[in-house]
Amino acid sequence: MTTVTRTTLHNLVWTKHMEEVGDDLSVPTGTIIALCREYDIPIPPPHYWRMIANGSPAKRRALPTGQFRRNQLVQIGSHMEPVFSQGGLSTSGASAKEPIHATTPVEVTDPVAIAIQKELRRSTVAGDVHQRSGLTRVDIGRDSIPRAANLIASLKAAVAERLWSVAIDAQGGVAIDGEKVELQLSEGYALSPHTPTAAEIRDFRSYGRSIPEHDHIRSGLLQLSITNATYLGVRQKWADGKRQRIEDVLTSFLAGIERAAAALKQRRIEREERERQWAEEQRRREEQERLEAIDRVRGARFKEQASAHQQARQLQAFIEAVKSRLIRGSEHEAEIQEWIAWAEDYVGRKDPLNRGLPILLSDEDALRLRWQYPDR
Repeated sequence: MTTVTRTTLHNLVWTKHMEEVGDDLSVPTGTIIALCREYDIPIPPPHYWRMIANGSPAKRRALPTGQFRRNQLVQIGSHMEPVFSQGGLSTSGASAKEPIHATTPVEVTDPVAIAIQKELRRSTVAGDVHQRSGLTRVDIGRDSIPRAANLIASLKAAVAERLWSVAIDAQGGVAIDGEKVELQLSEGYALSPHTPTAAEIRDFRSYGRSIPEHDHIRSGLLQLSITNATYLGVRQKWADGKRQRIEDVLTSFLAGIERAAAALKQRRIEREERERQWAEEQRRREEQERLEAIDRVRGARFKEQASAHQQARQLQAFIEAVKSRLIRGSEHEAEIQEWIAWAEDYVGRKDPLNRGLPILLSDEDALRLRWQYPDR
C-alpha cells in the first residue's frame, strides 16, 4: 500500500502518462483514474499529451480545494484495487450497484400485495419495472418491488373504502365524481462513482474516449405523485425524506387526490364555460356574417336595377329626341323608323320596371347568390 498526498498525485498525473503513473505506484491505470475522481483531482484530457508533443505550452487544471485539503492523504492499493472478471473491472470494496439509501427488508404478507408483487416482478425488464396500467403507473427498481406492492395494496384498499373507481385506461389513476386523477409511483436515481471497465480503459488509451464519472442507480427513495394536476394550485408530490416515508403520509396523499379531483372538476367546468362562450360568440359572428351577406346581395341587386332603369330612361330620352327631329318624307325616313322601333324594343327589354315591380330576395336566394357579389 502506498500513501501520497493529493498534491503529489495531482503533479504525477499531469507530468506523466496515466500508464506510467500506474506503473510507478504498482496499480492499474483504472485505479488511478478512480482515485482521482474520488479525491476530486483533475486529470488531463485525451488530447493533452498530443498538444505537449506538438510543442504547445502545458496548461494544467488547478487542484480544487473545496472538498479536500491539498495535503489530504490518498491511500493507494488498499480499497481501490481493481479486479478483472468476466463482467469487467470492479473494486474490491462495496459494489457500486447497491442502493445509496439502504433499506431494511420489507415483508409482503397481504394476499393482494402478494398478487401485486408477482405482477410487478413479471413486468421487470433489465432490473426496472415500468408499468402503465391499473391504479397507478409504476417506475421503480427491482429492489423496491416488495415495498411498492404493499403501498399499492394499501392504496387499493383506501380507494375501495372511499368508493372511488379505478381508471381502466393505460394511464392509471382513480375516478372521483367523474374526474380522473392520474397517479404514479416512482423511484429516483442517485449518482454513484463509476469504476472504469477494461473496455473503457482500452478505448481511453487507444482512442481517447472519455470515461463516465458516475453511474445512475436507483436511490431507494419512492415518490407518489399526481401527474395531471399541473398548474392547479394543489400539491402533486409526496416523497421519502429524512424524517418521513410515504407510507406515513398516505392519508395526506389521499386527501391530495380529493383536492386534485375537485380542482380538475373546477377547471373542466371553467373550460366548458369558456367553450360555450366561444361557441356562442362564433354563432353570433356567423349570424352577423349571414345577415351582412344577405344585405350585401340585396343592395347590389337594388343598385343594378336602379342603374338599369336610369340607363333605360336616358336611352328613351334619346329616342324621343330622334323622333322630334325626324322629318316626314325625308330620304332615310324608313331606315330611321326601323331604328326607332328596334331602340324602343331594346329599351323596353332593358328597363327592369317593364318586367314588373321589384320584390325582395329571399334569404336562401340571397345566400345562394352571395358569391356573385363578394365583399370588397
